[in-house]
Parts: sequence; structure tokens; C-alpha cells
Amino acid sequence: MQAPQTLVDKAKIAAEAQNAFGLKLLAHVATERRHENVFVSPTSVFLALAMLENGAAGNTRTAIRRTLELPAGVSEDAMHESAAAMSKTLRSHEGIELSIANALWSDPSMPLAAPFIQRCRDLYEAEAIALEFRKPGAADVINNWVKRKTRQKISYIVSQRVVEAAKAILTNAVYFQGRWAHQFSKQATENGAFHLVNGARKQVPFMRQWGLDNAYRSGDGFEAAVLPYERSGMALCAILPAPGRSPEEALAKVLIEKLIHGHQPFRLELHLPRFTLDSSDSLKESLGQMGMGIAFQFPGAEFAPLGSPLFFVGDVLHKTRLEIDEEGTVAAAVTAIVAPAGAAPGRVELKTLVFDRPFALLLCDTTTGVILFAGVVYEP
Repeated sequence: MQAPQTLVDKAKIAAEAQNAFGLKLLAHVATERRHENVFVSPTSVFLALAMLENGAAGNTRTAIRRTLELPAGVSEDAMHESAAAMSKTLRSHEGIELSIANALWSDPSMPLAAPFIQRCRDLYEAEAIALEFRKPGAADVINNWVKRKTRQKISYIVSQRVVEAAKAILTNAVYFQGRWAHQFSKQATENGAFHLVNGARKQVPFMRQWGLDNAYRSGDGFEAAVLPYERSGMALCAILPAPGRSPEEALAKVLIEKLIHGHQPFRLELHLPRFTLDSSDSLKESLGQMGMGIAFQFPGAEFAPLGSPLFFVGDVLHKTRLEIDEEGTVAAAVTAIVAPAGAAPGRVELKTLVFDRPFALLLCDTTTGVILFAGVVYEP
């Protein structure tokens, strides 16, 4: 059952903030890992940080809100209610499998504040789990949760060493599986050359389709293919930069609403690589550069509402997996916040897009415009 329009409208504040935050985060990570594959889930990181904001105060809370691209005039209640509405809207889609899960892990030596736990339960349906972090196997408990929530696509997010050094860990997991509305024929897939930035070529399997309607888009310095998933309101946007431009430059020019709904009167011949991509990052440096540095400082960070004035953020860990084949897409993400203490014309023109050089991807909800996953692919 699709979400009611009132819920979609309520999600707008969080959706717009998350998209701005997510594209800026991707740009920062891609700059750090120049010319490498990068794949992030703006939804996963945004919701994990939104929960953290519940436990922040003073300048730390202000810094987190600014980093999340939240308008200054939006109240705390309105922000969290919008984020909760966004999560519910995304999970209401039929035709796909989409799950969003949150959990709060705390060591009994420094329990989380009861009001913080209740608020995260009410707004984000977060589980609250007490766990002896120094006990052998504590990391396995958290990682087993990650495996379950991502359908075994991501097997771990924290090491035992990381858990033993923490007093609280906030986790978010997102799992997506969708079938193309117009599936690729496996018989049409053929190997071809993908051009790497160093001038070399790599043979990869290219999936091919001919005569796709309402799939072609173009913009300032890029062309794109919008591929819907069956009966879902979700779509994958594959963005091909103009020759000589990078995927990051193309993404900077993208307007999400126009990309999703800007139908152009062309039929599309599409050649898209079949590939699997895994990405793993510490987001501490990127988030610090985006304005959240105070949250990583001790003394300085203000997290008394979380349960203790001694809390600060040690790291924000993020893992993703993307699988694209002839049938559809599987995408999964986990974020862990580790807190230690201290109209068509009569004739239709044919366009051809061959994704044989670095490109960008956005997995979007066409109802709210939310970007669930975003990435740049330099080597499929």
C-alpha cells in the first residue's frame, strides 16, 4: 500500500535535507578516494545522525543539524517527525523489498538516558540493547544484527577492538531489492571495453536494451538513463558525464526532480555494465569537513542527553554493497556511530547511451525524491 499524501508531505523537510546532505557527503568521500568506486546510502547515514542529534546539546547539536543541511527555522520536533515520516514513506512501497532498521547498543557501565531511548523508539522504531562491550563476542552480536538486517549482504561493521573502546554504538541498516520494470535479456549481454581513467581498458559484461521509452534524460554536461523498478515508484538513475568530465562534476549539475520526472521524447538504446560493488569508509574526516567536527572532540562535544557528558563520537563507519544484473538491483548499507567515553511527437528519435566510462548512480524514490543510495563507478 502506498503512503498517504499527508505522510509524503510531512517527509518533505527531511527528504530535501537528506538529498543535499547525501550528495555533499558523496562529493567529500569521492574527493578523498579520487578515481575509486564510492557508494553510500544518504538515507542510512542521515537517519543514524538524526538519532544521534536526539542525544546532542548546545553547539554540538547545532553542528549536527547544520551538517545534515536542516533549515535553521525547523524545530527539533518537526525535523524528527519529518525523518520518521520519510522512513515510513519509503517502506510503504509495494513491488520491492525495502527495510530500514535502527538499533541502540550500550554498555551497562554507561547506560543511555531513558528519554533518549524512548524518543528513538517512538520516532525511529529503534531497538535498545544492553551489551557488555568488553565481553568476548560482543562485536559478533552487533555484526549478526547487521547480517540479518541486510539479508547477509554485509557481514560486519565493527571489530571487537572498536566495540571494546566504545560505550555506546548507534546502528542503521538499509536493504533494497527490486526487479526492473523492463528486464534485460541475459542472452543480449556481451563483453565490451570499459575505459578507465588511466587510459587502460577493462573487459566487462554489458547488459543491453533497445527501444526504452521515457528513460532518456540530458542535462548540463551529462546524459542519463532512468530505469524504474516494477510496481514500486523507485528508479535507478545512471548518469553518464560528457567526455572529459567526471561523475562528480555531472552529479553537481543534477536536479533530482527534473532527473526523475523530466521525460524527453526519445527512445533509448542502453548498454549498462553488470557488476557488483562493495564500499567501506570511515566518515569521520568527511563529516568533520562538513561542519560536524565538534562532535568528535573531547572535551568539547555535548552529548549529555545521550546519557553522559563524557560521550563523544569516535567514528562513523559506513559499509555498502550494490549488485546490478539483468533482473534488477540489490543494495544494502550499514552505518555505525561509535561513541566512546571521555508530449511525444509523431516520430520518436533514438538515443544511444553506452556506459563505457566512469559514471554515477542514484537510486531514488520517485514519490518523495529521496536518494536512498548514491555512488560513482570508476571500475565496474
